[in-house]
Amino acid sequence: MADPIETAGHGSTTQRRSSRLTALPVLGGSLAAAALIWAGVSIAEPTTPVDAAERQADTLEEANKPAAEAPRPLAGDPEAIAKVVAEAPRTEQGGFDLYRRGLYPEALMVWQEAAANGDAGAAYRVGATYMDGQAVPIDLEKGVEWLRKSAEMGEARAMGDLGSAYDWGFGVPKDRAKAAELYEQAARKGHAASQYNIGVLYEEGEGVEQDLVKAYMFYLLSNENGFPKYPAEAIAALEPKLTNEQIKKGVDAARSFDPI
Repeated sequence: MADPIETAGHGSTTQRRSSRLTALPVLGGSLAAAALIWAGVSIAEPTTPVDAAERQADTLEEANKPAAEAPRPLAGDPEAIAKVVAEAPRTEQGGFDLYRRGLYPEALMVWQEAAANGDAGAAYRVGATYMDGQAVPIDLEKGVEWLRKSAEMGEARAMGDLGSAYDWGFGVPKDRAKAAELYEQAARKGHAASQYNIGVLYEEGEGVEQDLVKAYMFYLLSNENGFPKYPAEAIAALEPKLTNEQIKKGVDAARSFDPI
């Protein structure tokens, strides 16, 4: 089994398509604001989506912009900082706005308060923060705990990241069957990275029974939902192994796919 394609901040394998993408840190955090951005990947123009799943990229790209690009009028002004924090909405976006200003501990506090009120996105951000180590020291077990809370509230991003944790043994024992379960849950919610990841597991028969038609379907969905590079490479490599009937079944399944 090849090593996983690593996250931003680490080396990126661009030729071994038969590897799951992991959004979790390997040596030091790289998941700033919980963004799934892969180093060395150019964003190709996506084809027309085959379903109504929304792309993940818009918020994720914003999350990874350096803090220097964000407004920083509060530096050295504790009163202004306190005012902005007090006025910040207790939502995922409210915490994200503080994060963009470089107010990492304050963002974490807002996310925790929002999560306590049932904000699944905020709970996801808390988990990602513990994985990233930006506002707090890296704590994979605590990060997994928060990702699990978020996933239980229905957050697809958390399901995908939690799948990565089980896939590669970050903060939990490695369990490919559990990883597959979580990837597929996220994939069926339209999460493009998880669609690619579960496609790889179906192609390789790891954690699930091998099913090349399902693998092909999920690669098509991931590619057409805008996930860059890897699903397109996987499709090109898998198609010669499939019969015309299998290709038709995969295409039909992708066309009829309806995110839950």
